[in-house]
Amino acid sequence: MRLALIAIFGAFGTLARYGLQGLVQIRVASTFPYGTLLINLTGCFLLGLIGQFTLNRMVISPDWRVAIAVGFFGGYTTFSSFGWETAKMLEDGEWLRATAYVASSVVAGLLLSVAGIRLANQL
Repeated sequence: MRLALIAIFGAFGTLARYGLQGLVQIRVASTFPYGTLLINLTGCFLLGLIGQFTLNRMVISPDWRVAIAVGFFGGYTTFSSFGWETAKMLEDGEWLRATAYVASSVVAGLLLSVAGIRLANQL
């Protein structure tokens, strides 16, 4: 049952990432990977919020928690895309853009994870 839930939630996470990432990139019409950045940052915040809330409150079964955390957010977030896009910027000599992308992803991602955890603790 757990593996089936992870697979199903993973499919939904992947489709959510694909749709939102593509929509953002089309809207901003930029070569900077804003879509991936948005996905990773919202993924950090939402996993912090939902993970902490469901862990503290035990409002759902462990199978469903794993399905959400590993399945959905594993499919939704895009660290491998982040690495590839950063490497391509560096390959193209875009050191400043690559540095800004890495710094904003890591620092904002950590801050949003903490924000999600703290919000869940207050609910």
